[in-house]
Formats: sequence, C-alpha cells, structure tokens
Amino acid sequence: MAKMSRNIIAVKTRPGEVRFVAIASIERIEAFGNYVKIYFGNERVLHRATLSEMEAMLDDRFIRIHRSHIVRRDQLRKLLSELGRYQEVELADETVLPLGGHYKRQLMLDLGL
Repeated sequence: MAKMSRNIIAVKTRPGEVRFVAIASIERIEAFGNYVKIYFGNERVLHRATLSEMEAMLDDRFIRIHRSHIVRRDQLRKLLSELGRYQEVELADETVLPLGGHYKRQLMLDLGL
C-alpha cells in the first residue's frame, strides 16, 4: 500500500478542540483500545484511529514493530534478546517495547541483520 505524504495529523483532543501534531515530532504510536496514543516530546494525545490507519499516514521514517506499536526509526537504540532470540527493542528514552514475531523479519532486514 502506498503511504500518503502528510506533514501533520489533526487530532481531536476534546470537544471543540483539534490539535495539529507534526508527523516529524512523533516518536511512537501505541494501540489503545479504539484509539491510538501518539507520543511526541514530553506529550501524548489520544486519537480515534486504528494503528493500521496511522501506519498508512506515515512515511518510511516509521516502522511497525508489534501489532500494538509503531516507532520512528531514529528512536530505536537496542535490540534485546533472551535465549538468543530478539524479543524487545529499547528506545532512545529507555522505553522497552515488545518486538512482534510478524514484524521482526522486516526490522531485521531494514537493519541489515
């Protein structure tokens, strides 16, 4: 699927208010029920969308690492393994996220591993 070229995402933060979030500022996105939680800087906002819908809006600066997580590539700091199998990633802010088996192959290819 071709990814759309966008610079901002309009997020309804509360009734009567729409916040504009620059895609370049997004560090990661997490599935959160019927919403996604968008992390940028020291802030996070809820946005009514699926992770797949968000993935379609993002460019190749982002990669899906799990059914519940998309991260900006430059936020990846470490792959963490247990018993020789990579199962988690550590981000620049030291957040540790799971690495889903379905998405691991693409991440490994992208990293040249």
